[in-house]
Amino acid sequence: KVLRGEDETLHIWPEFLNRKDLSNAKKALDDVQKELLREISLVRKMFLNATNMITLAQEGRKRDISYVEMVVNNLRAQIVKFLWRISAQHLSTQLSKKVFAFTAIAGDIESIGNHVVWIAELATQKAGKKVKFTESGKKELQEIVRLVSQNLDEALSLIEVSDREKINSIIRREEEIDIEVKEARNKHLKRFHNRLCSTEAGLIFVEMLIHLERISDHCNNIAEYILDIKDRNLNKCSI
Repeated sequence: KVLRGEDETLHIWPEFLNRKDLSNAKKALDDVQKELLREISLVRKMFLNATNMITLAQEGRKRDISYVEMVVNNLRAQIVKFLWRISAQHLSTQLSKKVFAFTAIAGDIESIGNHVVWIAELATQKAGKKVKFTESGKKELQEIVRLVSQNLDEALSLIEVSDREKINSIIRREEEIDIEVKEARNKHLKRFHNRLCSTEAGLIFVEMLIHLERISDHCNNIAEYILDIKDRNLNKCSI
């Protein structure tokens, strides 16, 4: 029932999904909201650890990230099962919308975790093969990591409390990240043709960019799902 990581013991099973609350759909969805917050908080911690590995290799960190991913994957499966049971009831249009949105959000969070694991794997390869990025490449990657981290932070915040300004911020930043990633790839190609970086470094660099961009895509999805709920429930400040 628990996985022991380097820093803490994690419970594999949901902490907030209470079967007794299934008789009250609104209360049951509040349970799901809390579990989604726990799920994305774990993914956020995975992201911080994985991106730190890019510049500082840490033995055992990739293993710990993989353990947390197992917890995240199980949480998503349990959340979806719980939502299915809620959906079996007669629900209002608004509550039905939440069921579908929460199902999609749980999947997006799990997908973020999958991309984080790949980043950790690439960081491990980089360290193991003693691959070096150019100073320009490091700066480009660091800026994109910073932007993606902000989107992940705000996506986490939105699951707790809906906020139109943060939703718009994520959507705007997602567009900025797409531009930054495209420019970083183009700059890498120039460096590669000028023989300023190795083939291995280039492959790892571009692959990391892809996974970072996908993580931001999923944050954008979460923002749009929450916006969809908010637009149908303008008198409430939380989702």
